[in-house]
Amino acid sequence: MKTYFAIFNQLENGDWGVRFPDAPSIHTSGKDLDEALEMGVDALSGILVVGRKGREYSAPSSFAEVKGEAKSNDLVFPVVPIREIMEEYKPKKRINVMVATGLLDRVNAVVKETSGIDRSQLFCRAAEKYLAEFSGF
Repeated sequence: MKTYFAIFNQLENGDWGVRFPDAPSIHTSGKDLDEALEMGVDALSGILVVGRKGREYSAPSSFAEVKGEAKSNDLVFPVVPIREIMEEYKPKKRINVMVATGLLDRVNAVVKETSGIDRSQLFCRAAEKYLAEFSGF
């Protein structure tokens, strides 16, 4: 993954704003630097999936180029998109699938006990794992 540099500036309300000179459509913020960085990673990961290169984003500039665009009290941090977040932004299609009730009960139990996963994600992960066993898929 390529590293992009973001400019972080403190807003009047104390929050931190984030902008990417190489992705001008990204404007996000967080209540502190940690949250602002997290929001920047999410926004960058998303725009690299759904954006159009040359319009919503371009190739990353160097640190020196971005630092030169920042104001004296701004901070410049490297931001790397995360593949798992990018997967979440990929287009999806709703389908109807028949599932045995006993299997669905087991799936629901796992989803209920597992933080950060829903049934669709569980079925997609299972399909990816199954397909990985076959070469060419």
